[in-house]
Amino acid sequence: MAHLLENALLWLGLVLALLLSHASASPLSLATSIGKSPGRKTFDLTLTWETHAPDGRSREMILVNGQFPGPTLEIDQGDEVLVRVHNQMPFNTTVHFHGIEMHLTPWSDGVPGVTQRHIQPGRSFNYAWTATQYGSYWYHAHQSGQLDDGLYGPIIIRPSKDLSRPFSLITGDEKTLKAIEAAAADSQPLMVSDFRHRPSQDIATITKNAGIELPCYDSLLFNGKGSVDCWSSEYIASILTEDQKAFLQLANVSSFTAKGCLPGKAIADVIAAGYSTNLSAVPPDIFDVCTPSNGTEEVIHVTKKLGEHEQWVALEVIGTFGLVTVSFSIDGLSMYVYAVDGEYIEPQLVQVITVTNGDRYSVLVRLTDAQPGDYPIRIASTSTAQLIAASATLSYRVEKGGEAQNTSSPARYIQDNGLPTSSSVVFYNQTAQRQFSPPEPFNPAPADQTFILHMKVTGNSYSWALNSTSLPENVTEDSSSSSSSEVILFSPQPNVHNNYTITTLNNTWIDLVFVTATTPEPAHPIHKHGNKMWLLGSGTGEWTWPSVAEAAKALPEGTFNFVNPPRRDSFATLPATAPGQPTWTAVRYHVTQPGAWFIHCHIQSHLLGGMAMVIQDGVDKWPVVPEEYLTYQ
Repeated sequence: MAHLLENALLWLGLVLALLLSHASASPLSLATSIGKSPGRKTFDLTLTWETHAPDGRSREMILVNGQFPGPTLEIDQGDEVLVRVHNQMPFNTTVHFHGIEMHLTPWSDGVPGVTQRHIQPGRSFNYAWTATQYGSYWYHAHQSGQLDDGLYGPIIIRPSKDLSRPFSLITGDEKTLKAIEAAAADSQPLMVSDFRHRPSQDIATITKNAGIELPCYDSLLFNGKGSVDCWSSEYIASILTEDQKAFLQLANVSSFTAKGCLPGKAIADVIAAGYSTNLSAVPPDIFDVCTPSNGTEEVIHVTKKLGEHEQWVALEVIGTFGLVTVSFSIDGLSMYVYAVDGEYIEPQLVQVITVTNGDRYSVLVRLTDAQPGDYPIRIASTSTAQLIAASATLSYRVEKGGEAQNTSSPARYIQDNGLPTSSSVVFYNQTAQRQFSPPEPFNPAPADQTFILHMKVTGNSYSWALNSTSLPENVTEDSSSSSSSEVILFSPQPNVHNNYTITTLNNTWIDLVFVTATTPEPAHPIHKHGNKMWLLGSGTGEWTWPSVAEAAKALPEGTFNFVNPPRRDSFATLPATAPGQPTWTAVRYHVTQPGAWFIHCHIQSHLLGGMAMVIQDGVDKWPVVPEEYLTYQ
């Protein structure tokens, strides 16, 4: 009864927010908050299908309030948030708030068929939730391939004033601490993404007709800005990694394409071996043809005032990729990583961060001793399928009358293949990640339930399964009918037993073990909606144990971390590159958010290929869904 009362009061506050605010948001870099009352934020996001040219090449894509990426949602921890999405596109959509736990409001998680019905063309939908967390997040489409079509934008939740910060672990100097705190309070989102010149529906059609995945993009972007850079065949050959050379040899082809991609023949002969393929269905621009373009460069401006001693800048690096994983660095400057996926950690001083789909890293850069000038910000793909890189600029200036600009080139930390320029370059170490004052303690005791999930290609080369069976399309392609039975949150099935549904009880601890069932297989960035997970460990070889506890008895000491494991809402599984050598990754989470939650690979082609499951968490404490969501059409 107390739970229902709390839920009702929360919803009453959100409904009042809706009634008190009527103006529409303006298409600015920050989304206009309509709600005027303290502790309440209301945003309007209007989705349109228009022509735009992020990298200098025009295509039809999704704009949010007339811009790409969508506007930043700036929120304070504890705010009641209402996001009103208006679909003016010619197709269905939904919006997911990546990393937001949706405490007591699972109906606002944004997954069609799982938590809501589609937002049809010409319709609007109200996403209402409480900002219980702090840090950097992002919103994006969870419908078909619309993330690749541009439907995404950043979310910044400012921490409450009484929340402990980890900055004293960087310095004990009072003036430096004040400068760090000021920089962190003014942190700037930096979304890094891959981009295609073809709409996602074209890519899906070509994939099915050709019988292969198309892991080749046209450009990389910073905050929606960039260019197509075409390299010479000699340069491409000179920076091939050992893994890429081995793949070429395995496929019996001599070189990457002019676009820096594995040839379609290599994909067909190795990845799609044993399946029917038709390379004649692949247009030349997908793998082979590179046409350079001149887009706009993203520039982060930092100005040092005269008389100031300490100068710092903070960035929220958000990986909004459809496929690639990149190395991220700033030439000549080191970074303190102080938060990961929206939670503070003990800071790590690094030069390079590996960023994959859905990752968020909060970084501090000290400019106090740096010469004024331009510092290239670089990303370079580390994915085997393609060599592609891009840069933005950190422009550091001093007020008039200050130091002259430095014209020398700062030291570079990564090559265009994502590898370090020297052995002394320091990468962010996820294994060494330690949470700083975590909001929830870790439980080292054996889990209440263990689920062993076998990831694999199934049926054809572009269909994937998170656990042996691809998620049926009808799970997320709801009919938007008057019946609510097709939406899992509206009508849970606690007794269902299949390969794409997990059911748990509230306040239990769950272990998930992801096993690569086919080789070769890439790393899969696995994202769980609803709450965060702890990474217990990973390894190579067959997983033969019924539980992590049993595996810990058999494997060498140190294989698992039961003391202070890293905590995130996404983890990349270990790739399986050697034939017949499977890998495994074990994570743990605490069931504290009853509801229907999606868990899936965040590579868009894998998700569209069925690499997802539904978790019915806390079926014994299932939430009561508000009537307006049950009856929404």
